[in-house]
Amino acid sequence: MPIASKEWSFLDRDTDENQVYAYSTLFGITPLVARVMINRGINTADAAKRFLDKSTGDLHPPHLLQGVEKAVERIKRAISEGEHIVIYGDYDVDGITSTALMVRFLRSCGANTSAYIPDRQDEGYGLNKGAIDRIKSRGAKLIVTVDTGITASDEVSYAAQLGIDMIITDHHECKSEIPSAVAVLNPKLPDSTYPFKDLAGVGVAFKLICAISEESVNALLNRFSDLIALGTIADVVSLTDENRVIADVGLQKMAKNPNKGIAAVIKTIGSNPKWNSSAVISYSIAPRLNAAGRMSSAMTAVDLLLTEDEDEAMELALGLDEENKERQRAESIIFAEAVEMINSGDYCEKQVLVLAKRGWHHGIIGVVASRICDRYNKSCLLISIEDDWCKSSGRSIGEINLFDALSGCADILENFGGHAYAAGFSIKQEYISELDRRVNEYAKSVVTEPPVGMINIDSRLEMSDLTLLKVRSTEILGPYGAGNATPLFALMNAEITDIRTLSEGKHCRIMLEKDGESLEVIAFGRGYLTEDYQAGDIVDVAGELNINIYKGVCRVQLVLEDCRFSGDALPTREDFAGIYRFLKSKGGKTGGRITHLTREAAQACARTLTQRKFENAVIVFADLNILEYELNGEDISITLRKTTPGEKAKIDSSEAYKRIKAKERENLKM
Repeated sequence: MPIASKEWSFLDRDTDENQVYAYSTLFGITPLVARVMINRGINTADAAKRFLDKSTGDLHPPHLLQGVEKAVERIKRAISEGEHIVIYGDYDVDGITSTALMVRFLRSCGANTSAYIPDRQDEGYGLNKGAIDRIKSRGAKLIVTVDTGITASDEVSYAAQLGIDMIITDHHECKSEIPSAVAVLNPKLPDSTYPFKDLAGVGVAFKLICAISEESVNALLNRFSDLIALGTIADVVSLTDENRVIADVGLQKMAKNPNKGIAAVIKTIGSNPKWNSSAVISYSIAPRLNAAGRMSSAMTAVDLLLTEDEDEAMELALGLDEENKERQRAESIIFAEAVEMINSGDYCEKQVLVLAKRGWHHGIIGVVASRICDRYNKSCLLISIEDDWCKSSGRSIGEINLFDALSGCADILENFGGHAYAAGFSIKQEYISELDRRVNEYAKSVVTEPPVGMINIDSRLEMSDLTLLKVRSTEILGPYGAGNATPLFALMNAEITDIRTLSEGKHCRIMLEKDGESLEVIAFGRGYLTEDYQAGDIVDVAGELNINIYKGVCRVQLVLEDCRFSGDALPTREDFAGIYRFLKSKGGKTGGRITHLTREAAQACARTLTQRKFENAVIVFADLNILEYELNGEDISITLRKTTPGEKAKIDSSEAYKRIKAKERENLKM
């Protein structure tokens, strides 16, 4: 695997400080906040005002969504004639919240309505004919899908044969054939002119109820914004444009008077975090709701969001909490097995990791696929082998569009759906190797360079920026999520004065000092950093700014994203020579933690070496076929290749060296 060090990109490299001053003065914000906005492309006063205001007046009118008039007419007719309306949703949080939203709203309109979410184990994703038969037996005349249905042409036709009308509301990518439903609402339709394409499924459902209702948009948000924000944030859609407004209003409602089901989930979490943080949804609330669909039935989560009884809500929430713990245990096992397969297999040249095993719970493999992507910086498809159709879930990074990749494999898949970065499908076991071949051929055709772990630094910090008031001022930049990531800040050339583990070695606490001031850095899940760094080291740190409250005392913290030794990253010719002699002195083969090898090499060749210099020397040597290396997490194994006597490598001829040199020249301009 390639060297896994992350590359730092400083977004404030060319920031116009005059514009920073103008924004600060015009909007009454700190220069730090202004700099982040400008660095993220908010370059006009109008755009800045919309970003800061997060006004519901900026929401787009629902009538701009194609098909909405037909959908409204059919639903109103169903309500007036007392027809049974079934809301058919997906089993993830977006689908669950969409279902609860539509059922709650339609019941408030006097509609005879119920919910249906397919069983992940027995029915799989999306519409299916067995479910339509069951819905028919209930006497339903109308099905309204939420967060699903855009690829279900056969199922829509089957429902029509049974005398059931269907309205599709979805936000996933469309295939060439659009279902012949009464109405299809999806901002991604090929001929859609809706101005914002990134609504979540619950956002599309909300547009439909806005079109049906005689209430104002603000009144509907006052009732339902917590549900809409929960589904929007959990589905990791872009928190820009109207999604940003919806998320902001919903998080405020969640902090003050949330839905009884959401309130019960918050109580089961226990601690008292900031409930207006999208991170709480992503890492605490959403996993518990998702656990229902993954481990048993998503209808449990729908019932939780529909109930008005606090005791029932707490009972359901406690059940979901237990299911989430079981999900975590199963996830850890699958992740460990997948890592073992990767480490013992030949995956170095592949951009898509296709892994399959019998017994993997297909409700959990999507979560594990995300973790595999993060660890190896590669796209991943995990497949649960079963006797009939094997179930799969995938995640992607970089230039690889999973939906496009799977479209080229449609002839060997039973079905597939999703979008660029997440997708699911079913496949026969005998076709898995062919799938592996095709998706990696696709990856080769679209990936110009192997993906590099990149950290986008919004702004460098001075110690004067780290006051409670200035750090609190950055909260206006939220809510954070896809398209509006939590800002990352970098403190350069700081000295470690103390470093120690916390929670029995699980986490790490680093105390830094610069310009006579100190800063606490917390590295969650990275207790191993005490093996890599020590007091007296001069480092650069990047991370999120946070205010920690402990026993009533507030202090600024930096939650670590990455840490590196300070100094440049371009090895000199003397560095190359010294590192080569060091590797040769090891008998041509060595391994261990990269930080340890860096220190050992520096001592052996009596040179000042940063870890980045050592890593880049290895990369260049590999590019010149001088050595081979493999990386496993923070450990590296290096083997020198046999060379012809008298053969000399020309460092300047290495393309890797040229890229590193160009990057360092850019950094020197800052």
